Amino acid sequence: MLLHGISTAWIAVKSQDGKSLSKGDTGLSQNGLLELDHSVLGVASAELKGLDGSKLEKISGNNSIQFSYADPLNPTCSLTVNSLSMDVLAKIVGMEKQGGGWQMKDNKPTTALIVKAPSLVSDAFVYFCFPSGNFLMGDKKLDSDSDSKKTPVTDALSFAAVDDPNINDMYRIYSTVDSDWKDEQTMFKELFPDYSATTTPAA
Repeated sequence: MLLHGISTAWIAVKSQDGKSLSKGDTGLSQNGLLELDHSVLGVASAELKGLDGSKLEKISGNNSIQFSYADPLNPTCSLTVNSLSMDVLAKIVGMEKQGGGWQMKDNKPTTALIVKAPSLVSDAFVYFCFPSGNFLMGDKKLDSDSDSKKTPVTDALSFAAVDDPNINDMYRIYSTVDSDWKDEQTMFKELFPDYSATTTPAA
């Protein structure tokens, strides 16, 4: 797969058991999915790691390698979004309103992440889908502006996938050149059985 850049991405908050999308006021939109589009000034980077075992382990016998196996999967993503709203950030990392501000809750919400990347050599796309996981809010390094430039600070997030009850695995990859590919709506429905295609943002 010769890919370049990021076309877009989606995030969601789910029920704690990971079986259904949170929608409306408890979720990120009326259908549960929030596209990280121009409304958040897009995604700057998405570094995906642990899609396969970290290394191959070997078993020797009779002075030769008899068998090898991969270490367990540990899919993670370092995601940088340029400008998340405070309420969306709070929902995905597990903050709650206390008085006029936000405080971190004891338990992390179950969330989802999908990253869409275009092919460099065709008009195809690849989707890296993590239907269940948890977000951590990254550190903030605030630097002073100078007399010649401003110093932006984006939203750096860490995501760790967990086993999803709907796909019985931690992630799934879709390619639009696959003979079984239909469209994004079908993909969303496979990943999230209660998904519906309404797109009106939550109030």
